[in-house]
Amino acid sequence: EIIRADESIEIVQSKNRFRNPTLSGYRDWNLHLQISSEDGSIKHICELQLHLKAIKEADARLGSHSYYEFFRKYYAGATYTLEGRLDDLRMICGAGSLNTEFLDNVLRNPLELSRMLRIADLFENHVNDYHLAIMITSVVRESLEPADLYTRMGNLYWKQGKLEEALAMHQQALGIVLRALGPDHVVTARSYNNMALVLRNQGKLEEALAMYHKTLDIRLKALGPDHKDTATSYSNMAVVLQNQGKLEEALAMHQKALDIKLKALGPDHTDTADSYNNMAIVLQTQGKMEEALVMYQKVLDIQWKVLGPYHVDTADSYYNMAIALQNQGKLEEALAMYQQALDIRLKVFGPDHIDTADAYNGLGYGLCVQGKLEEAFVECQKALDIQLKALGENHSSTACTLHSIGEILCKQGKVEDATEFGEKALEIFLKNLGPDHPLTGQGNDLMDMIHAKSTKQKE
Repeated sequence: EIIRADESIEIVQSKNRFRNPTLSGYRDWNLHLQISSEDGSIKHICELQLHLKAIKEADARLGSHSYYEFFRKYYAGATYTLEGRLDDLRMICGAGSLNTEFLDNVLRNPLELSRMLRIADLFENHVNDYHLAIMITSVVRESLEPADLYTRMGNLYWKQGKLEEALAMHQQALGIVLRALGPDHVVTARSYNNMALVLRNQGKLEEALAMYHKTLDIRLKALGPDHKDTATSYSNMAVVLQNQGKLEEALAMHQKALDIKLKALGPDHTDTADSYNNMAIVLQTQGKMEEALVMYQKVLDIQWKVLGPYHVDTADSYYNMAIALQNQGKLEEALAMYQQALDIRLKVFGPDHIDTADAYNGLGYGLCVQGKLEEAFVECQKALDIQLKALGENHSSTACTLHSIGEILCKQGKVEDATEFGEKALEIFLKNLGPDHPLTGQGNDLMDMIHAKSTKQKE
């Protein structure tokens, strides 16, 4: 009645999803409103969602939003799309384990292209089996546009940690889009951006920065200085500058990105929160822990307001705040933050997800700093078990956990075991990232620490 009484507001569309819930069971009353300015010259369309208060209160009390977050990706898209996706998911692992007979049949007798790509997407984004996603994509490679094929394969190799293969694929895609669309197209910018991401992960920072510059130049020309994709380019360049130790330049770039997002998206948008988070990381690297914590708190406030307390991005903020508190020597508070990050990821992703593994590793490192070495080893071993299964023994993330375990064993005085883990981690870092990457440097530092420990024990 309040809306109907206001002549400047017109109800354009109404969906009563209490009466007709979505396939996922989601219920609300959804209104599309047209709001006119005072003189009627400007009309704005907005969405209003009405929820039952009792349901929202129960949601907060039971933490049910975490389950929604987990299943939301399965229910994305139109009804026919998600029905097909769920049918495929039942065929892939409906009995709780991989249906190898179905998979073998699909590889030998490919289905229609859209369904094959949907199955590949399930393996990539839901089952986290990148090897099978690559196999399925390869089967239909002749039916895909070449640039699309190379981009898909490049992204999959990148997720596997196979950076040379990923770079080769993205180079192929770039060559095609340059010939087809020219050097100033936004799709060309995306290819440059993909290559820059791989180069950055390889530790080839100057080459990555050059690619990000090309991306930025195209986006400034094609999209303008106030577009959110332009802001993303500033953020990406800032990360490289940060890795180069150019912290003031990095902070300035992140500020440019933040200014665009505040103008384009407003102060309470999750993309705005990302910029606050990026600035906090730089401030933390500069040793400005109090300023970093202020930024992290802004991030957390936005995420609580927009996403809720059980979102994976909220978990990331807890994780980052844990590191800052740890650097301040506030070890108990840091440990509590690590635990909150782990609890959310367990709820959202389950116990076997690679993001859960990162949280176990973080908690293990926090315990290690506190000197609780036995407990630290247990948490890091959980992380390693997940990563070996999901990513394989030669992935850089696996190497990070091997490094953590090596440090724990060294502090325990178990020099031989520490050497085994430390050498394996360093070997992976050198192979995947090269000798000049910061993680390779950390690997060398650990081996120096193990050697010093060994020498002291022999004295």
